[in-house]
Amino acid sequence: MSDGAQPDGPNGPDHRAAFWSLVVGMPAALSVLRLWVESGGDLQVTLLLVSNVGPLNLGAALFATITQLATVVLIAMSSAGGILRSAVEAAPPQSLLRQRPPLIARIFGAMPPWFILAVFMLAILTWRIIYLPLLLPAAVAVAQRPLWRLHDRPVAGLAICLVGLAAYGWLNSAAVAQAWTAGEYSVTLLLILPTLAALGICGPVPVWFARLFATAALLAILGATAVVFQSAVRTPILPLVAIETKPAGDSPAEPGEDEDHFVRGHIITVNDLHLVVLQELGGVRYLPLDTVQSTVLCGTPEELPTFTIWLRGYHVEDSLLTAIGRRVRPRVRIDPLCRISEPAALSSGAR
Repeated sequence: MSDGAQPDGPNGPDHRAAFWSLVVGMPAALSVLRLWVESGGDLQVTLLLVSNVGPLNLGAALFATITQLATVVLIAMSSAGGILRSAVEAAPPQSLLRQRPPLIARIFGAMPPWFILAVFMLAILTWRIIYLPLLLPAAVAVAQRPLWRLHDRPVAGLAICLVGLAAYGWLNSAAVAQAWTAGEYSVTLLLILPTLAALGICGPVPVWFARLFATAALLAILGATAVVFQSAVRTPILPLVAIETKPAGDSPAEPGEDEDHFVRGHIITVNDLHLVVLQELGGVRYLPLDTVQSTVLCGTPEELPTFTIWLRGYHVEDSLLTAIGRRVRPRVRIDPLCRISEPAALSSGAR
């Protein structure tokens, strides 16, 4: 590098190229790993899944199942990056923090504003309602602008802030009272504390704290990324069904299968002759179509609700998209066939 050359800044082409390589390459790697894990590590089953699961279906399944977790990591990185970027800009020019900004601050500088806005919009639509208040302090941390400051009009900004807090209180008051009465204090805290935290999260932090925060935030984001990665590769991408079949002529029953021939697994494909199912406990079954009596969709334990709190007609464990969808198509009860066909190893808790 020549004496007059400047190092590539956080908004330079090298950082942007690395950022977009990560954004594009990570979903592709996750897609391949998901098919591999879904097959149980079996090469032939993996090839079967690759040949029948199209890239569009795989991309849609990937988007539907990991959007919530991926936006958690991106918003956490943006929030920490906004705080550190503010500390870097406020640090003395000769300080090490100013000369060598933390990695998270450089990544934050490489993120286009429209990308951060799109991530927040996805989070609003896909996060569970109970976690939506966390977006308020996150947005303040990214923008580094107090809620009560509106350019050079503090009075107007304060008025807007008070109106917003009043509207937020009206929206959440019934749910907070219901959660407190029911003893679900974690829901109460999630509906109240993030709003209060948003009032004091803005502003540059001291240099010594920024260094500690940069290390802690990087470790936390790496841990969250590992959790997202594990969840992404383990979450099924094929619909879980329970199938009731009838014997096909004199064909023998499968080992461990009862006389009613219940099959539970994930549908891979359907052709003119067979319904191909990836069983929950491993193995692929080719079921002749003339032996299939009934097929029902089954939910997973992760889809069952934990809390009993409702916020203005929406269950707090639903996302906005899910809640709107259930008003169009209400939730149906779990079909008894799903419980009848559940393998003993799964019903006893063994995986």
